[in-house]
Amino acid sequence: MNGLKNVRNRRDDTLTRVGWDRLETMLADYYRAQGWSVDHVGTGSGRTRFDGGIDLKLRKDGEYVLVQCKHWNAKQVTHNAVHELLGIKVNENATGAIVVTSGEFTQAAKEAATRLGHVQLIDGDALRAMLGPQLEGMASTMPPPLPRASTHYRNRKRKPPADRGPLLVGALIGAPLVCYAVYRLLTFPFFSHRIEVDLPQRVQPVAQSPKTARVPVEKPAISPTTEQSPVLEKGMTGAELEEWKRKNDESMRILEENDKRDQEQADSER
Repeated sequence: MNGLKNVRNRRDDTLTRVGWDRLETMLADYYRAQGWSVDHVGTGSGRTRFDGGIDLKLRKDGEYVLVQCKHWNAKQVTHNAVHELLGIKVNENATGAIVVTSGEFTQAAKEAATRLGHVQLIDGDALRAMLGPQLEGMASTMPPPLPRASTHYRNRKRKPPADRGPLLVGALIGAPLVCYAVYRLLTFPFFSHRIEVDLPQRVQPVAQSPKTARVPVEKPAISPTTEQSPVLEKGMTGAELEEWKRKNDESMRILEENDKRDQEQADSER
């Protein structure tokens, strides 16, 4: 309803709290009580989704009148509604037309209805007079009007949004510090220290060329003592110690056999 004029007198009573579909039904009941045969064709009847610009069709004594209801309380009904209903009246071959509103008509709408004729306007004052008995019976069952917001509340200025600049600067400065602290914690010697254990490695025999002379070198025997075997400092069990001695003896035997073989080969080549 952009561009429409506001009503001069905005009401807040029983009629304004009635739904548009209920208002159509109340008008239908009123005209039936006046002796008219009423055909409720508007969407408020629940029979159709489109009313084609007509809410009620009235017939009595050879007269055929079309009724269009505008349940507007905040804006004035313009002359467009008058011209629209007048065009429908011609197509329907009706003898009359009525535009009803619960609010007000613009001056242009009043002038158009007078100039064109055969179109009756019923504003909010006349409608309340017509439906007075029905409205009085509904007044006790209607909910009370909602309280309007006070002028102080409507005119109260909103507080400007808080300046978040300092918070943003603090976050930018604090983020690198937090990252550095985490990095230092992860690189602390307690976490990065690795305990290396010297385990005996099996000595693999090295293939020698038959023409390569090799001078045997005496190797000191490895004694599984605490001073020569740091493995014992790590708390080996008796079975583990025996296995380690067996492997060590086997390695020494292989070295001695290799040295003996090399010596015999060197003697044969002489």
